[in-house]
Parts: sequence; C-alpha cells; structure tokens
Amino acid sequence: MLTGKKIVITGAASGIGRELVRLLYGKNNVLAVDIDESGLKALKDELPGIEVFQVDLLTNGAVQQVFDHVYTVWEGIDYYFANAGFAKYGSWKDQDQNTVESIFRINTWIPLETAQILKKSQRKPFRLVVTASAVAYWAIPGYSAYSASKAAMHQLAEAIRAEEKADWLTLVYPASTDTAFFSKAGKNIPKAIPVQKAESVAIAMIRGAQKGKRRIYPSFIFRTVLLVNRIFPFIRPIYQFLESRKFQKWMGSPNK
Repeated sequence: MLTGKKIVITGAASGIGRELVRLLYGKNNVLAVDIDESGLKALKDELPGIEVFQVDLLTNGAVQQVFDHVYTVWEGIDYYFANAGFAKYGSWKDQDQNTVESIFRINTWIPLETAQILKKSQRKPFRLVVTASAVAYWAIPGYSAYSASKAAMHQLAEAIRAEEKADWLTLVYPASTDTAFFSKAGKNIPKAIPVQKAESVAIAMIRGAQKGKRRIYPSFIFRTVLLVNRIFPFIRPIYQFLESRKFQKWMGSPNK
C-alpha cells in the first residue's frame, strides 16, 4: 500500500471513493473531496484526522478551487484519484440535455481539466487515476449517456498517450460495483453482472496505481471475458441481449 504520500480523492464520501479514503488514511495525507456535506461529516466522524473539502465539481472553477485549497497546505500532489461521477438510468429517448451535459462534464471534462491543471502546476512527479468503467468497452442498455461519457474518457486518455508518453495517467475500468451508485442512478434499477465489492475495486486501484499501470481492470471476470470476446465476438451481443431483457422489464415496471 502507499505510504507517506499526498493524495486527493474526489467522490470520497461514498462507494469506491470512501473505500479509497479508508484504505489510504493513516499512512498518507489525504484530502477527501465531495459534494455531499453530510457524507463528508460522517467520514470525518469515522476518521477524525481526515481533511475534507466540500465542493460541487459541476460548478465553474470548482476543480481549480480544489487545487487552490491543496496548494495552501501542500507543495504538490503525489496521487489524484478522480473518482467523482454519476449516471442516470433509463431510455436514451428520455434523456434531457441538462442531465446528459452534467454526466459528460463530471465523467469526461472534469478529469480532463484536472489533468491540465496537474500538468501545468506540478513540479514533482504525480499520478492521475481516473475512474472510468467497463461500459467504456461494452455499453449497457439503460446507461446510454453514462456509457458514452466513459467511452469518451477512454478515448481521451488514448489520445493523450498518443501525443506524449503520459506515464502519469491511469484509467480504471470497474465492472458494476455494489455501492449507492445504483440507487442514485434510478429507482429499483437492475445491476449489470458481474458485481464487485467497493473495497475490492479500491484495493485494485491502489495496487495498480502504485505499480504505475496505465489501465486497471478490478474485475478478473470482465478482463477475461473482454479478452475471450476477441476470439469469440458473439459473447458481447449475448451479454448485451441479457442486459437488454433486464432493461425492458424495468421499463415496463410500474415501480421504476
């Protein structure tokens, strides 16, 4: 595990971000960033020595505010976990412009802006670890905008690596994770398989980041199926068909 590092974690009040904080706290200087003030308070009650910063990253200038706060107490950042993000479950036909723009902003633009500021402001080596998603490779019915935003982040990272060495950039591709993510995305929505524990994802992220990996796949099942699908390309359509049946059932449910 990492020790003696200065670490920023966004989306830190719940889910994967909260597990990252728990695992890294105590042996590192950690700044937990989130929009959820009550969640940050609960985190600080649990870990009294943790430093928190409440901000809505969707507002203009919010990313810079995080850096301004950091640089008042630290000379630099060793690891920045850009983990904040959200989704909206439902038919692509029902997606409204404001929601789609917010999804792309938090999942694609905010990590890009973070990378730009890090490259301009850092005088010491750093690593930016961005939480992407398995849907960057395999889109899932019901998550049209979310899948598109994560695929955009994936291609953005590939383009950055094509322009420069970019050995400072890591993307993480979790499968479905057992967190409050689903309840925030919609009511009674089905979970795509396979489903992982948030702690398992966080452990994989930390280990992969420490090793300097460019891509981290926390789910062994997804990574294996992704490789096997190259030989047997019918696997992905079958998987998407099964997930589509879940989606259609949800769409027809009166309790959605």
